[in-house]
Amino acid sequence: MSDDIDEGKVAVVPELHDSSAYLYDYFKHLTSLSILTLGGVLAISTAAGEAKASKESMIAVVALVGIAALLAFSGTSEIVRQKATGEVKAKWLTFYRVGAPIALSLGVGAFLYLFLKGLPK
Repeated sequence: MSDDIDEGKVAVVPELHDSSAYLYDYFKHLTSLSILTLGGVLAISTAAGEAKASKESMIAVVALVGIAALLAFSGTSEIVRQKATGEVKAKWLTFYRVGAPIALSLGVGAFLYLFLKGLPK
């Protein structure tokens, strides 16, 4: 019927709805974003010299952004472990998927608050 298809050969079509691939890319993006944010927070806070923000509040900001990076990296690690072993435990992936952006958002929000509060009026 069709000259384009050889008999006996099956075309390999990539799975279009591989959720673990999307989730892996999402975690990679969040890990990179968290590390870049952490670098930016540290660079801005040290370049400001004597910051008006307390040391404890800056430690909290760095900790939140660091936790976001750790959760996102743990998510990628969990996906790789699941693909390698075939064992599926979705409860940790859900925790990482929800926890990483929340921690990153809280860290960035806290830093913006501290930064804007410290600007001269």
